[in-house]
Formats: sequence, C-alpha cells, structure tokens
Amino acid sequence: MYADTLDMSLYGEPPARLILAQRATLDLLDKIAVAANDHFGTGMSPRKVTFANFWCEARTGRLREGLPVPQELASAAVALAELAFDIDGVGLYPEAKTLRNAGTHRLVHLTYDSPTGVTELAHSSIDAQALVHAAHQSLRVARAAIIYFIDLVEDQQERFYDRESLVTLPLPDQR
Repeated sequence: MYADTLDMSLYGEPPARLILAQRATLDLLDKIAVAANDHFGTGMSPRKVTFANFWCEARTGRLREGLPVPQELASAAVALAELAFDIDGVGLYPEAKTLRNAGTHRLVHLTYDSPTGVTELAHSSIDAQALVHAAHQSLRVARAAIIYFIDLVEDQQERFYDRESLVTLPLPDQR
C-alpha cells in the first residue's frame, strides 16, 4: 500500500513496469546493433557499439563497411541508419531516447498533474498518458528495427545463394 502524496502522482509496480518496458524496448536496439556487428564482422569493438553509432561511419557519414547493400533494392542498412537518426535529438522520436536515459539514470515518476516532462534533471515527472504513448512509440521503433535486421541478414544471404535455394521464414502479418 502506498501513501497518497497529494500531488496526483502514481507510484508502485504498474508505473514502474511501464517505465521499465519503455526502457527495455530501446535497450533492445543496442542489442540489434551488437548482433549486426558480430554477424557481419564489421570489426567495431562490441563495447563501443550502440544503435546510434553503428550504422554509419563517424568520419564520413557513409554506411558502415561490411554491411550488405544490394544495388537493385532499397537497403535494410539504410532503413536502420534512418531509424537510428529518428531516435536522435533532432529525429522523429527524440523523447523516446531522453525518456529511456532518464528512466535508466535518474528518477522518473508518473503524474496526472503538472508534469515536468522528460528532463535532464535528477527528477522528472511524466504525464501517465504521455508515458503510455512513448512506450507505444518505442515498441513500434523496436519492431521496425527487428524487421529491418531480418531483411539485412536476408540481403547478405541473397549475395551468396540464388533466390530459389534460400530457406526463409515468413514474417507474421503485421496488420
């Protein structure tokens, strides 16, 4: 049982689970980048791989060497690089990354009254509906990253085998 703090805040296991779910969803992106680094043998140190820094070379901004990029098709590597940009500070989902960092390194709690929003301060209060929305966005981004990663591996396989001899698993209908 939790005491009412009279500030319209939500405490306990359900809000903590929601904050953890949003965090874990974006942590999955780093694991996808580490898996790609290992699978394609791009040579980047696993300790330095993050989803944000893996897909493009830091000095040139070009796609990382070693990733399969078919000439005739849209590339899954490009889609993953764009997704990494989308969760950056100037991308489509900058709040997702900021909220993940706040949930990992600082104190975050849910409220229905006067939220501060995601901040770099030690303590942030997030509107409960905004957190649900951010969790849904993070899940969409993670799902897209998983699908693009599967496509990236298939791009590599198509280089080595003819299309008829490939064994592939169909993705479930995403509608």
